[in-house]
Amino acid sequence: MADICGRSLILRVLDGAAEAHPMALAVATDSQEIFSEVKNAGFEAVLTGPAENGTKRVFQAWDMLGRPGERIVNLQGDEPGAGASWIEALALAPMGVSTLVSPMPPGKASDPHTVKAVFDREHRALYFSRSPIPWQARVCHRHIGAYCFTPESLPVCAACTPGPLASAENLEQLSWMENGVVITVVPGEWNGMGVDTPEDLE
Repeated sequence: MADICGRSLILRVLDGAAEAHPMALAVATDSQEIFSEVKNAGFEAVLTGPAENGTKRVFQAWDMLGRPGERIVNLQGDEPGAGASWIEALALAPMGVSTLVSPMPPGKASDPHTVKAVFDREHRALYFSRSPIPWQARVCHRHIGAYCFTPESLPVCAACTPGPLASAENLEQLSWMENGVVITVVPGEWNGMGVDTPEDLE
């Protein structure tokens, strides 16, 4: 568990999420250490089994909790910038699956840890990549690690297996798209920065 100013990453994410409109809030993890830390901090946690990716783990936790709610928001534990504005924007997006993107300078698009997204005029995702896309663009869009599902779309996405695109990019959302799932992107100036490396943490 990475630590930022005496507060772990997962607790920083929970602090931000807790500022949103009242809702059920829980951490899904297979780590007893994270489970205990979250519970000791006064938040709810669900101890799941092994999972190939975050969506399958969220589905396990949601199923264990009795499949509550009309929307299920998945905030990744390595996004300390997550907050109420993220949740509210995702909740207002069209039903199905939605996620966040933020504009970024093309000069920073070469970092493979930063996932880029392109979308159509209706804000439907066309592709996600670790490579710079589109070619020679003045503005690129960075994908933010947050998703919103409906009770109908979450089981579908959790059941998807990686196809050739998802396997090549190592991006689970591409497996959904390869199976026909439409993802709506919500552009905005989101203060997102996934902590993927020691340099990111610093």
